[in-house]
Amino acid sequence: MKFSRVLTVVAAAAALCVTVSAMAQSYLDASAKARGDYGSSSASRSMQSARSYSSDYRQYTQSVKKVDPEVARDASDAIGSYITKAKKHFAWMREQAQKANDKETLTSLDEIDKNLAAADKEHHAMHDLCMKDNVDSAGSMKCCQQIDASLAKAIEEHDKLMKRLASTTAAPAKK
Repeated sequence: MKFSRVLTVVAAAAALCVTVSAMAQSYLDASAKARGDYGSSSASRSMQSARSYSSDYRQYTQSVKKVDPEVARDASDAIGSYITKAKKHFAWMREQAQKANDKETLTSLDEIDKNLAAADKEHHAMHDLCMKDNVDSAGSMKCCQQIDASLAKAIEEHDKLMKRLASTTAAPAKK
């Protein structure tokens, strides 16, 4: 009988811990999203993924005599998808910055958007090359180099923006 009471108390304590933990996580997720951490992390992952696919495709084209059109199309689709996802995340961040009238963040987002637009333009050129039965490996590789360069600039500006935002949202030091 005592064992079942102890078991009940332990189960109740565990349930309470899970509930408190879930509530804390929910609060942390909401406050992170309000600060832009959610969009920031997703945007960063999307840009890094686009660069990774671009780099992998470039390496692939260098290692084969003839590019498989299916491989080229898959790489192009993935790169385009990640660029689109990054643009969506930055649009969300822009909306938040506009609501807050944060001109400094908007200036950074303008620079990021400019570089994402350049990456997107090169992606479209690459995509056109990849849609052909005889894929121009040198041409698509050149597009990948331009995509990579534009994304590198966007990522660099994004990193600067995140450092600035982190310093402005850091808790003030206790006296």
